[in-house]
Amino acid sequence: MKKRWLSALVVLAVAGVGSVGSTALGEGDMRVFLGGERVATNLPASSAEPLEEVINSMGGFVDYDEHTGKMEIIKPNVNILVLEGIQQTRNKTIVFSNPVKGYSDKDVPRTFNVFVEVDEAPVAKDLRMRVELIAPDGKTVDRGKEWKYSTQNANSFYFSEPFVSTKLDKYGTYKVQVLMKYDHAKDYIVVGENTFTVGR
Repeated sequence: MKKRWLSALVVLAVAGVGSVGSTALGEGDMRVFLGGERVATNLPASSAEPLEEVINSMGGFVDYDEHTGKMEIIKPNVNILVLEGIQQTRNKTIVFSNPVKGYSDKDVPRTFNVFVEVDEAPVAKDLRMRVELIAPDGKTVDRGKEWKYSTQNANSFYFSEPFVSTKLDKYGTYKVQVLMKYDHAKDYIVVGENTFTVGR
């Protein structure tokens, strides 16, 4: 499913980006890979930056080597659960309680936990993540701490972020977003999202 989705993304991006003209004289070709498989070839190198912007907006990262013309798409697999409680037992079993689907009233301080599981994270010495709660009007309500990982030996991990006495003062759909950046990435990008509703 993920490969089809990103393959379609590459085709659409190339159609939009590559339609400006053919490869300029002296401009190198670019090859695009996803999970080690080539998904596009003979793209003009000038399409690298616009293609990266599209991939970032879809929750993926790009590792582009200008010298070889190889662009690797990296799409982390992120699962997010919004729960009333998370506990770890003595034998290291994690117990989840009461998934949050929504609340009926606004202006009541709410405490909940966000459990984040990440697979296929980019391999990096310095991978940073954070969780943000976004109100229905698009403004940030609360932001969790910044988590730091080295994914050079293992690129799968999980963590939980508590939101304590968080005031939800608007009716509508709230977004819980997971943002990530690593070594040479400039900005955080949204790699996963879950929602819950306040109101009837």
